[in-house]
Amino acid sequence: MTVSTPDYDYLVGKTLPQSYNIGFVILSYAVSYVGSLTTLELLQRRTSRRGAYNWYLLAGSSLSMGGIGIWSMHYVANRAIILLNDTVSQISYSAGYTTLSFFVPIFVLLAAFSILGTNETISKRRLGLSGALAGLAICGMHYLGQAGISNYVSVYDVRHVVGAAIIAVAASITALAVFFALRAAWTNSWWKRAICAIVLAGAVSGMHWTAALGTQYRFRQITAGSEQNLTAKQTVTMVIIFSIAACALLLGLAMLAQRRRLEQADRAQQVVLASATFDPKGRLMVTTEGLMPSQKITTSYLEQSLEDVFCSSHPVFLWIYRVTRNWQGIVDLVPSMKSHIRTITTKRDSQTGNQTNLQSYNPAPGRAAEAYAFIFRELFCVSAVTLAGQVGRPLEKLGVLYDEILNTGVTKKSDRLIPKPDSVTKDAESGTSEPYTPYGRGQLLFVVRQLDAAEAADSQALGYRFTEPGNVIDILAKSMQVGREDLQTHIEDMRTSCTHEYILEPGVHLACFAIRACVRGGFDVLVRKDAKNLLPTTQLRASQLSQVGLDVIQTLEGLSVRDCLIRLRNKPTCSGDEEHTFVTQFYDALVALAEMIDEPLTEEAALLTTPILAPCRGRGPQSVPGQATLIAFRTIVPIQSQAPCDQLQFSPLSLFNTQQQVYSNSTSHDTFTHAIHREFADNLSSKNGPGVTQAGKQSSHPSPNPKRWTKILGTDQGSKSDRRDIESQSFGGILVSQSVIVTEVELDPAVEMETLGTTGQAMKEEEDTTFVNGLVAACVTD
Repeated sequence: MTVSTPDYDYLVGKTLPQSYNIGFVILSYAVSYVGSLTTLELLQRRTSRRGAYNWYLLAGSSLSMGGIGIWSMHYVANRAIILLNDTVSQISYSAGYTTLSFFVPIFVLLAAFSILGTNETISKRRLGLSGALAGLAICGMHYLGQAGISNYVSVYDVRHVVGAAIIAVAASITALAVFFALRAAWTNSWWKRAICAIVLAGAVSGMHWTAALGTQYRFRQITAGSEQNLTAKQTVTMVIIFSIAACALLLGLAMLAQRRRLEQADRAQQVVLASATFDPKGRLMVTTEGLMPSQKITTSYLEQSLEDVFCSSHPVFLWIYRVTRNWQGIVDLVPSMKSHIRTITTKRDSQTGNQTNLQSYNPAPGRAAEAYAFIFRELFCVSAVTLAGQVGRPLEKLGVLYDEILNTGVTKKSDRLIPKPDSVTKDAESGTSEPYTPYGRGQLLFVVRQLDAAEAADSQALGYRFTEPGNVIDILAKSMQVGREDLQTHIEDMRTSCTHEYILEPGVHLACFAIRACVRGGFDVLVRKDAKNLLPTTQLRASQLSQVGLDVIQTLEGLSVRDCLIRLRNKPTCSGDEEHTFVTQFYDALVALAEMIDEPLTEEAALLTTPILAPCRGRGPQSVPGQATLIAFRTIVPIQSQAPCDQLQFSPLSLFNTQQQVYSNSTSHDTFTHAIHREFADNLSSKNGPGVTQAGKQSSHPSPNPKRWTKILGTDQGSKSDRRDIESQSFGGILVSQSVIVTEVELDPAVEMETLGTTGQAMKEEEDTTFVNGLVAACVTD
């Protein structure tokens, strides 16, 4: 209801003088700053145009900037304008215009921030258009809010209107350009975002006060008590509510970031599984904080003896390595694994809620190592399923285990023991020939995968970003507590490993098989650094080894590379064209091999005249590996020997042997799957795993009979009903596929299982024997 006050009738139509309350001026900027900072914090976390989470961030940033940074700032700033020194004559607003002025900038900014996009690089055109829209949103809200003043008519100076618009657009473009430049370079720490917010809030305040200095207020009427009008006090109250909500959001984001930093610090001291995922351009997938998705496996690997060091040659690691290349084999076992872990878990970390500590599992006498190896493999599989859910992919598409373990937990430089340059101690963790340098208490395993364009877009919709590893290397190194250079090399190697499956091409190859004893037991083998599953090899132009070629090789039996070159160079006239062609090809390939391996291997490695069959590329992408022919030179080098060149390195022989069984579509995957189901079906049926007891009582579940095993014989010619009967067996039975039959055979009781990660009397699969075994036998029996 409009109430006329006779004492003020003489002022109607007159322009009133203005003064300002400095306290409200400062408060208005503070309100705009809170809204701007909240907006940038939300935009910082936006990763894609898709996904409910990203739309929530877009809407939240538009609301915080439009509703707090602009709208709330405007009404607080207008509260600073003093026209007459009384409460009746102060500015009041129409409820309709006030409501409209709240939503208009929000929708304009929604369009502006959508145009900006989420890419690492941003175009000048999109930045200019988005900044212009943001500036117009500021101006539009200001003059729409002014139109809602119910007791005064606003009179504007055109020069100030134009100047205010220029300030709003220019400052908005500047603030957004700096923000996205920092975001793309991953240098936007909180204080740098705070500086960007100062500029963005300056765009709002600068525009407002530039326009305010060119605005005069002509008295129209005095209104009081109207239900359709809002007093200055009411508008300020709403502003305070919005500002408090924005502050609460900022505080929540800060607490969340702090919690994640603490979790990362804890994980640097634990055994953790991380996802190293790359997009088609080779960019690394990280969270908005610049971290790789990860999941704890366990607090630490409990070594059962001084020799039981968890590294890339450890049987448990080799089992995990094979599982990740055949995820389908364990998918249906995970529920039982989770149930088993819950049975033996004695403590959960109350802070993170996902920490599993196995400190009081009670194994049967003499079976502690076997029991813990079993439990650790379960923990890995359960953690992998959790990590797959975290990155939004099925377990089968999580990735494959990288062949090195990264030691984490360095808190300061003194924590890392730097060896002398001439140290040749074996690095058992990485399997390389580099000096062994202990880091901290944690270990980091990586599953690596390269996504296609559609999968990368799906990951962005879930809230992940893709960036060049160099942009986040400092963030990652700090969170993992590792050396920056070591981590950068590790990531580059992982990126290379997941872009191509290295395997021999069909044909005849010359190879050098050089092994050395490892200080922690077993052997290391000389391999290519870029493809650790391949020996140093050179290929002959011949597609297959003929009898003539075999006869030539027989004449070189036991000779070194250098002696073979001398013999072939001085060889008398060949008996025919075919022999001459082979000798020429063999000589050329041998020269290339000698240049690769260099001395002293060219003088020590002796020729094996028996050709070796090794896996090679199949005929098509979905075909099983074929068989290439290797003509190998073998030798055992001293334990202190180093790789002869930068392109080669020493790798654990057990890992190299395992790598020959995990090529795509290899038939060994099926056999390994059967072994997994047989082992876990046997052990989980006792609810506690192998040799684990409850209440101090030894498990009555018998261990597997070492004298009997299951051997894959060939194609199943049985009826469909027979196959259905086999497939319908419960979890406790033996899993078999439709293409195989099983037969019981006798096995030597002294056989020790190496590939499944347990010790003692156990089963050993026939397919564990590869061409590597024959080469090792030739070396050690020489």
